Amino acid sequence: MPCYESQKQRRKKLSSDKPSIAELKKRLMDLVDALKETEKTVSSEVDDTAADSHERQGRADRIVGVDIGTSRIVSLVQKADGDISGDLDLNGFVRVPHSEVTLQMLKKNNMKYQLSGADIAVLGYGAQEFAALMNGEMQRPMKVGLLTPDEAEAVPMIRAIIRSLVRQTSNPEDTLCFSIPAPRQGYESELIYHRAIFQKLFTAMGYNTMSISEGMAVVLSELAKENYTGIGISMGAGMCNICFSFLSVPVLVYSIPKGGDDIDISVSRVTNESISRVRLYKENSLDLERAPVNKIEEALHIFYEDLILMLLKGIAHVFMQAQTEHLPKLNRALSVVIAGGTSMPKGFMMRFERMLKQINLSIEIANVRLARDPLRATARGCLIRAGVGD
Repeated sequence: MPCYESQKQRRKKLSSDKPSIAELKKRLMDLVDALKETEKTVSSEVDDTAADSHERQGRADRIVGVDIGTSRIVSLVQKADGDISGDLDLNGFVRVPHSEVTLQMLKKNNMKYQLSGADIAVLGYGAQEFAALMNGEMQRPMKVGLLTPDEAEAVPMIRAIIRSLVRQTSNPEDTLCFSIPAPRQGYESELIYHRAIFQKLFTAMGYNTMSISEGMAVVLSELAKENYTGIGISMGAGMCNICFSFLSVPVLVYSIPKGGDDIDISVSRVTNESISRVRLYKENSLDLERAPVNKIEEALHIFYEDLILMLLKGIAHVFMQAQTEHLPKLNRALSVVIAGGTSMPKGFMMRFERMLKQINLSIEIANVRLARDPLRATARGCLIRAGVGD
């Protein structure tokens, strides 16, 4: 005769299968320890070489971390002997008329390009140079952190840029982790498509592939001493990604659809300067510690403050909403780490900390700091995640 469990028996069985708080904490600490072991082998400097004692015995020949940003794509590769190398390029392209003279010039100067119908698509930093010469703008395969549907050749162009930064592998144990933006309400289908495209690309290149949110990647890169408990913020060109992590578990992950590109566009509109000129000025000359000396600086100061204020108000709102339901009990103040190209102008951290004091947060902040290498922090977090594996 068949044997049926009573509801009481099922409840008792489920209750006995459910791990205790102590067991859950031990599992989390085991994961934290595994991440720390991987973090030890990942140098904070791209050209450093890890010691022989950190060889990745019994694992893949290589692990790869790739930060796929709206403005830049950054890759870090660690081989089995601990050697780390990296590369980065602009995530953009510009079309120029096809000619043998142009082709020879591109080859001679080692510029990346791809044939595109009757044109040549110049890729990466070369595209920025061509755009400046033609007083035009680069085209972007991505917008607000996601592949843009407005550009018909977005996928083939970004595929070509990535293949110039990440080589194919024949070892199925080689693992690659790439960054994705946090979910944004109303754009769920776009994120599913975005992630699937890159998952398919890297899998076709031979890698065991996984993904991680940008904010969580910053946490893994910078908060090992805090047992991966704190807030990681990635301030990119297309958006800002935020993650609150507790013992390496992402508790709150979200984004605001505003970043460095919005600053550039806004400044361009009010100063009547080209977006390219504003961007180059921001990246090479802006100092947020000193008073503005021209109209471009004045506008950059204004729109940087607007972005920082929006970011801080968002953090306050999200934490207030989650306070009663989702947040674990914290017995210490949290560290905040900021990464991304938009956080790199001189004086940014001073401005951020000053504005933070004016916001009433429902959490206590221990310190706020800039990532050791803001441009590579997200890729470094991806590399650490790839080192832990599934």
